[in-house]
Amino acid sequence: MVSQKRISILVSILMLSMLAMPVLGNDAGTGGDAGNTTSTATPLPATNGTYYGNLTTSSDTSDYYLINMSSNTGIAVQITYPSSSDFDLALLNSGGGYIDLSTNTGTTDDVTSNGTSVGGNSVYIWVDHYSGTAQYTMQIWIFSTGSSGGGGGGAGSGNNGHDAGTGNDAGNSRASAMLINASNISFWGDVTYSTDTDDYYKVSMPAYFGVSSSLSWNSTVDLDLEVYDSSGSMITYSWFSNPETVTVNNYGGSDLFFRVFAYGTTGTGTHDYFLSFTFDNMTNAPVNNQDDAGTGGDASNDYLNPTILNITSVAVNNTFYGWGSVDDDLNDNYQTNVPMGHGIRVLVWFNSSQSDFQVILGDDQASTIDYSSVNNPELVTSNGSGTYPGMIVEGMDILLQVRATSGSGYYGMSWWFFTLDTDGDSFYDTIEVDCGSDPEDNYSVPLDTDSDGICDTLDSDDDGDYVEDVNDTFPLDASEWEDTDNDNIGNNADLDDDGDGFTDNDEITCGSDPLDGWNQPSDFDSDGICDLQDSDDDNDGYDDENDAFPMDDSEWADTDNNGVGDNSDTDDDGDGYSDNLESSCDSDPLNSFDVPSDLDMDGTCDLMDNDIDGDNYPNENDAFPTNSQEWLDTDNDGFGNNVDIDDDGDSVSDNYDDFPLDFNEWADNDNDGLGDNGDLDDDNDGWSDSDEISCSTNPMSSQSIPSDFDEDMVCDLVDTDDDGDGVIDENDAFPMDNAEWEDTDSDGIGNNFDDDDDGDAWFDIHEPNCGTDPLDGSSIPLDFDGDWVCDLVDDDDDNDGVTDVDDPFPKNPEESMDTDSDGVGNNADNDDDNDGWTDNSESLCFTSSLSSNSVPEDTDGDKTCDVNDPDIDGDNIVNELDVFPMDISEWEDRNNDGKGDNKYPLSITDKMSLNPIPTFLILLTIIGLIGGAILVYTSQQKSTKNNLHKGTDMTSYMENEGYSEENLDSEHIIDEISEESSPVLLDSDDSVEEEMKTEDVVTNIPPPPPGFAPEIDSIPPPPPGFAPEIDSIPPPPPGFGPPSTKEKSNEIVSSWESLPPGGEYTETDPLRYAGLGIGTWEERDDESWEKISE
Repeated sequence: MVSQKRISILVSILMLSMLAMPVLGNDAGTGGDAGNTTSTATPLPATNGTYYGNLTTSSDTSDYYLINMSSNTGIAVQITYPSSSDFDLALLNSGGGYIDLSTNTGTTDDVTSNGTSVGGNSVYIWVDHYSGTAQYTMQIWIFSTGSSGGGGGGAGSGNNGHDAGTGNDAGNSRASAMLINASNISFWGDVTYSTDTDDYYKVSMPAYFGVSSSLSWNSTVDLDLEVYDSSGSMITYSWFSNPETVTVNNYGGSDLFFRVFAYGTTGTGTHDYFLSFTFDNMTNAPVNNQDDAGTGGDASNDYLNPTILNITSVAVNNTFYGWGSVDDDLNDNYQTNVPMGHGIRVLVWFNSSQSDFQVILGDDQASTIDYSSVNNPELVTSNGSGTYPGMIVEGMDILLQVRATSGSGYYGMSWWFFTLDTDGDSFYDTIEVDCGSDPEDNYSVPLDTDSDGICDTLDSDDDGDYVEDVNDTFPLDASEWEDTDNDNIGNNADLDDDGDGFTDNDEITCGSDPLDGWNQPSDFDSDGICDLQDSDDDNDGYDDENDAFPMDDSEWADTDNNGVGDNSDTDDDGDGYSDNLESSCDSDPLNSFDVPSDLDMDGTCDLMDNDIDGDNYPNENDAFPTNSQEWLDTDNDGFGNNVDIDDDGDSVSDNYDDFPLDFNEWADNDNDGLGDNGDLDDDNDGWSDSDEISCSTNPMSSQSIPSDFDEDMVCDLVDTDDDGDGVIDENDAFPMDNAEWEDTDSDGIGNNFDDDDDGDAWFDIHEPNCGTDPLDGSSIPLDFDGDWVCDLVDDDDDNDGVTDVDDPFPKNPEESMDTDSDGVGNNADNDDDNDGWTDNSESLCFTSSLSSNSVPEDTDGDKTCDVNDPDIDGDNIVNELDVFPMDISEWEDRNNDGKGDNKYPLSITDKMSLNPIPTFLILLTIIGLIGGAILVYTSQQKSTKNNLHKGTDMTSYMENEGYSEENLDSEHIIDEISEESSPVLLDSDDSVEEEMKTEDVVTNIPPPPPGFAPEIDSIPPPPPGFAPEIDSIPPPPPGFGPPSTKEKSNEIVSSWESLPPGGEYTETDPLRYAGLGIGTWEERDDESWEKISE
């Protein structure tokens, strides 16, 4: 007999199996696993589509899909998967041969039929497992190839001409750009580095629409994305990522041009890219629904044509509101007129969590008066602040610009006009503050000497005499401003401005400068009358008109008119005889016709002449004083030497006598004027006759000269220092070179000429500065960088272009900076600012690698910044596939209830609705099992009844079992069995035998049929194949590793089905379940599970 409990257990197992079936596989939405070979491949339609599938490390390592291609079409396929796994992708032809293969190690693989005709044929998509267990996303694009058959996207071997699936190449300029409809679209294209470097796409934007575009590719080349307006001006760009992404708003109603281009010259061949467009209807966006300052629209973006605010209320808060955006509405410009006697102050506030603004106050020439950018609220005033001095703006049309610096949001403005003269004393407050008076006390007014309205403190001309104070000797006296002679009397009142002793009037009369003490009137005789007015300038008693020398008080006459006054002229009459001589010679010194007697006509009268005959021999020495032809008679023979043929009487005719007047000399070998008898050097070669004899040369021949290298007149034959350098020859390395005597390095160059005496390659002039000995070849300067500037004087020892004083590594040419002071130079340090992020990562994340305050955002702490992280929350589900991309605990919402399936598991109804075919089959199986159980039970009851009739204790049995003749009919029994077969887990542990116990049990009742043995105490574990696969759930992302053990969390789930996936069971008492990132769970007596630790 089958017990109620056994039937309940069987039904429960079947129900649990039904609920577990969805985890086995739902590849491409088929409700099961895709085929593992080409013969079992899952067919897909030949249309664009996105599908999802799963691969595991053990039971499901390959998925095959079949697509029957339409004529003149091609195909491109891309898969993406978590970084914890690595899948490969292949495109096969109908015979199973490779068309394209991708085995990338990243998170994306793509293949294409590019260059291969597949239209009208079957292709297979093979997704192959390499490592890890995860879900993948597969995108399929079907594109037109034209009649040629090839084309499409891919990774590197196709031809150009199939951009956007058109069969044509997108143009290479704005003029030839390919037109793209303004609807969400994605397509393939390709570029090359030779013939097709640019693809331009034109999009005519609907009014009030924005657009985002993403460019991705699967190769190592660099592709870039740029956006231009219809005038050719670049709006935005993306150059440094893959994918490249751009967003353009506020250009609705105009044409945009998107440029895809291959950057640089590093690539070869054809490179396929995937380009997508997403359009955003911004009709209701704030940028298109503005009411800046109540104008009903956007305030002017042009500061030259600002929005006019008519503010008439003075000294009250005039409040306005506006909206700005760093992307869509960069600045708003306003203008208003400031009333006379007033200044202006404007306060701008905003929600700093949404946006940030800077405010500029400008004059009517657009020059900045005040500026504020780091506060909230921002305050600007005509009084100025910081480096802005402010200005008087009364009556002026001033400008205010509110400029967005980040984000988007609303802002408020409060405008005030404030009085410039609080105490009403006609001096503006700012002037009073600057002038040192009290702006709130009308009795305290600035000092203004000249009453020109400018206080003396600020007035450059206090007395108003048009001479600035810095140049005014009397700055507070309007009648005086200069004191040339510094006598404290101003020039206007001073009769002698330059203090030179001459009145200004006299100086003017005499033609001198009355303001220059060095320029005085000429008064030669210093009689106080300038020469210009004086009749006797030299005051010699002779009027200037009768004075031959009016400016010389020592002269007044010039008899011979030779320009020399008679008083100083030694020959007044100019007859060639001095006045004194004429007086001595008894002739008239003032009469040129009366001259003294002069035989030789030498100008000296004979009476006074000591050489009367003028033969240049004084009379007392002239043997013939009146004969100008004779004057000597050397030999006293009575004949003058001029006619005597032997003047000296040495018996050598004067013609042959070298010394005709010297009785002792007649020959002169060297013609030096010295007779040989008395000449010590007869040949006049500079060497005495006695020295020449000692030096073995001819004393009578000037050609025979002793050798004397140093010309010290000691011939080399006897000289101990031939070159005369003070070093005797035996100690002189250069005995014939007086400039050299030592050669330290024996290089043949003397030390005096040698610029490196010790031959160590360092100049002698440098070694002392380097602290080494220039005469010691082993004493060599240290020169770390080998630039021949020793370290002692080299300001850059490692020659890296950074001076040692600024170089934290002065001996390391590879390093010159250590931003984080960790002892590792920036060039070698992969984290210059020591903020835990590598420099390359910071570059990709757009933060500064030289500032530890600039750190990339990293939500999941996996060291991949959010801007580049395909899985921001680190739950191993890529963002585009993650319904909850910012929640690590959730990623799927299959019943679309807005709640994650992990925290809010699918109900039985949800699972059944998601798997209608398996549910139907299971229900049929359950119905069949229940029917079979009923048949078995009925059969046993009949057998029992027959046996009871054969015995003698039937009555007793029936009584004990509660049967009577009235209720022994088959209908009652079937109803009772039906009630017992309800799939409810029973608490009773009674066996069939206990149910059938009577006082007189017939011993031949058959045992329970096979498979209906006594039940176990608890629900059996899920059947094989229905347990959660550990490998099917990816490991936790970095930073979410095993947490520290904590106290029991009191988190309880109702059954093992609700346990989080990814754990393993441990055969303990009670049973435990644990895994990385899910904690440790323990089974309770009521078959629920409690989380006991993290």
